[in-house]
Amino acid sequence: MKTRTTTHQRGVGWTCWLLYPLVALAAWAANPQAAAQQGTAAMKAPPAKTIYRIVHLSPSANGPFDINGKGQVAFTEDVGNDRTMARFYDGKTFSNLGTLGGAGSFVNALNDVGQIIGGSNFSLESTDTHVYRWTAQTGMVTLHSPPYNLATSAAFDINNRGQVAGYLPFFGPVFEPLHATRWSPENVPLDLGTLNGPSLAMAINEAGQVAGNTRNAAGSGLAFRWTEAGGMVGLGTLGGADSDSVAINAIGHVAGHSATAAGLTHAFLWTPEQGLTDLGPRRTDADSFTVGMNDSDTVVGIIRIVDGPYRAFAWTRQAGMKDLGTFGGRSAYAHDVNQPGQVVGSAEARDGASRAFVWTGAEGLVDLNTRIPRAPSGFVATAARGISNNGAIVADSNAGLVLLVPTAATHVAPTLGPIRRSGAARVDMPLSVSAGFVDADPGETHRASWSWGDGSKDEAGVVSEKNGAGTASGKHVYRAAGLYTVTLTVTDSSGESATVHRTVAVYGPGAYVSGEGAFISPPGAVKANRNQSGPATFAFLSEQQADGRRAQGKAFLRFSIAHLRFDSKRFDSVAAGGARIAYRGGGTVNGAGSYQFTLTALAAPDTADGKQRLHMRIWHLDAATNREVVDYDNQGGPNGQDGVGLRYSSQRATTSNATGSGMLTWE
Repeated sequence: MKTRTTTHQRGVGWTCWLLYPLVALAAWAANPQAAAQQGTAAMKAPPAKTIYRIVHLSPSANGPFDINGKGQVAFTEDVGNDRTMARFYDGKTFSNLGTLGGAGSFVNALNDVGQIIGGSNFSLESTDTHVYRWTAQTGMVTLHSPPYNLATSAAFDINNRGQVAGYLPFFGPVFEPLHATRWSPENVPLDLGTLNGPSLAMAINEAGQVAGNTRNAAGSGLAFRWTEAGGMVGLGTLGGADSDSVAINAIGHVAGHSATAAGLTHAFLWTPEQGLTDLGPRRTDADSFTVGMNDSDTVVGIIRIVDGPYRAFAWTRQAGMKDLGTFGGRSAYAHDVNQPGQVVGSAEARDGASRAFVWTGAEGLVDLNTRIPRAPSGFVATAARGISNNGAIVADSNAGLVLLVPTAATHVAPTLGPIRRSGAARVDMPLSVSAGFVDADPGETHRASWSWGDGSKDEAGVVSEKNGAGTASGKHVYRAAGLYTVTLTVTDSSGESATVHRTVAVYGPGAYVSGEGAFISPPGAVKANRNQSGPATFAFLSEQQADGRRAQGKAFLRFSIAHLRFDSKRFDSVAAGGARIAYRGGGTVNGAGSYQFTLTALAAPDTADGKQRLHMRIWHLDAATNREVVDYDNQGGPNGQDGVGLRYSSQRATTSNATGSGMLTWE
């Protein structure tokens, strides 16, 4: 996920503030009475509501992304076969960034001059990734320094000068596998050193100052700031054993989170003058995590109430930590803040569904779905993930990753809603699907193409439209049970196109259990990066014996968040009864390894607050110690049971038996 705030286009804002007093003074001198009347009217007039148009970025984006000050977006797309590819949208066209010779690539950061940094496999045989820099002029260039080719390097941030922050493998007199590194614009690495252990450079500002984290021999983390004058300096903790830095702003202040003496985790702001400031919350049963900050020291993040919901917060020196609220539900998540102080994220509605929001001090929490007047039928923006200084917003939706642009345009691609199915998905029975679309140019005509994901040929869809809006529909018969990706592409008469897809669980004639949907994965769930939060998707299908105790025939599970994609076709047990489903089995992560999982789902009748719950846990055994190592656990409820406090939307889970009666239905 994107854990830094872009610090671009500051000159525009300063110019406006400097010119405004001079213009006002000139107007007053020419006609003081009229100027005063105009000023009074302006103060009384409510601010105009920003509206947005939709640009489709990807139907299957699954990983890190970044948005720069111009509203350009670099993102990571799932292209199948356990591969991801780095993409770039420059405001008009899309580019495939390629690889360093391997099977896949991903992005981590983008600056205002169009430079992108991330990671890529360097050969088809290796699973290690090397850091790269990409520009339209040079293409993808490795920043990994030999001779340590059989090791992973990474880059996490880049400033507008072209300096890059990350790490390189380092093997010196003392075995320290990772060293924080800053690369020059000419791709020359500078070893930033360590504090008696591996170190990572996570963020960089325009002055070249770096914020990062290091680990000691005991495994405890320590946030640091590095400067050319002072080198690497540890920032300390809030009384506990660990601290992590997340962002550094233009004036060298660092934001992150730290363990406290009371055993909690609290967000912090570090300054040279005051050291670490505990941002709260004041309550004794809640953690807080930083996800971003801006140059005004506005820090945003997530509050995790023990055994309860998650809440979005914004902290300022003037107001302290402010809970941004919800749309009537329990949980909310902040994901980014821009220089003007707009915060974006996702908040739960009364029905438990997730809605993308933008928050300002003037308007409070605004559902972005109420600001998209030309949205296609069924379209819902579920989580706003990043915001540019010009107000463009990257958002997850039920139609894929989109860019919400606060400007009108013509001659652009059509906008698609989610794929909807009519009736159940059964083997040897026709499955009917459809999706709505809207075009900014009402004179355009459209054609549709369906791909069914089962190896059959693509088929033309049926289009019904009027004045640039309509529906594309199709029908297909599947011959085998399984999880299939259905893809729709709609192309207008100017050649512009957009694509959307969804996973469909197709079941056979016997009893079955199936489900598909998404939920917001909280901080701490991904054990390799406890700062990471964001949408996670799942789909499962299993055929059952009559007693419902064990899988029989085909069984499938897909689960993914960012760089972690879990696939299973081995279910050791499946128990379904009442409103509860429990799975246990094995599978692979990103196409490799031997991992175990448990998945427990509860429908509304068995939950105290009437909301669906999902608990996902993935682990493996350490080869050296044979001890269990947890890779993912959404840690929802007491002792990690049943995903309490977690919600998922766009869900569909059903069970059936040979007589057609259902034990469990989620819609």
